[in-house]
Amino acid sequence: MITDVKKAAELLKSNDDFLILSHANPDGDTLGCAYGLCGMLQKMGKRAKVMCADEIAPRMEFLRDTVIQQNFEEKTIVSVDVADRKLLGDLDAVYGGRIFLAIDHHESRQEFAKYTLVDSDAAAACELIFQIAEEMNAQLDGEIASCLYTGLATDTGCFKYSNTTSRTHIIAAKLMAYEFDVSGINYKLFDMKSKGRLELEQAITQGMEFFCDDRVAVVWLTTELMDRFNGRVDSEDFNGLASLPRQVEGVIIGATVKQKGPATFKISVRTAEPINAGSVCALFGGGGHARAAGCTIEGSIEFVKAKLLPVFEKALKANE
Repeated sequence: MITDVKKAAELLKSNDDFLILSHANPDGDTLGCAYGLCGMLQKMGKRAKVMCADEIAPRMEFLRDTVIQQNFEEKTIVSVDVADRKLLGDLDAVYGGRIFLAIDHHESRQEFAKYTLVDSDAAAACELIFQIAEEMNAQLDGEIASCLYTGLATDTGCFKYSNTTSRTHIIAAKLMAYEFDVSGINYKLFDMKSKGRLELEQAITQGMEFFCDDRVAVVWLTTELMDRFNGRVDSEDFNGLASLPRQVEGVIIGATVKQKGPATFKISVRTAEPINAGSVCALFGGGGHARAAGCTIEGSIEFVKAKLLPVFEKALKANE
């Protein structure tokens, strides 16, 4: 059932013993939502905890420290920034069919919870968590604000992506009124890089391929390449490369193809207007946002290339 902010706030106020689920391969928005909401509920005197199928990247471990670690038997399961049950990873089999409330902002998504709050105009799901907080008159503090700010900043590329709206800036300004290290968070999220990460970017840039009169750029994160940097960079560094191809001047469609198995490739697509990344990825059973989306293709590298490039070329021609 699709619901609104007011109803979602009522559901949270009238229930307890919350398990908050973030998606696998967690980013700043899903973690910011999870820990921000967890902190809000705990300050209301409720029991709440966060669970994710995968490890949190070191640069975002500070989010975990904003809440009290509680042990209890969950009764109310909430998912945040999860567009599809399968994105829960290993947690889907245990909790996917029991989700009470889903809070999300993706354009393309599957309905799997009893109640769903979704706003595809929101730049980040953390915008919805903030609106819920206002509806509940929740007491915020610097730690909760830092979580929600992290979600806003990461999903907008530090407020430079086209999904950033005046509402995003207004919410960010309200959050910044609380005491937390804004510049420190931005440094960790956007500027801080290990030596290994810089060397990885150099290797990827050298192997970047261009197509369609240099309007399409593709980088390949093969098992061989990742093995070469294993131990020199963390897993989050491999996941944080999706925006690299689009940084090249003139590139309209950027794709990062990451090998997940012998014949399994996860594709992250970033586009400039008017190309809709979500529509492109939907052709392969994926989805996401207009400017950022993903999908998975089974087969060899040659097969993946043969599938992707005609779709990219068609999308460009359709919007000429």
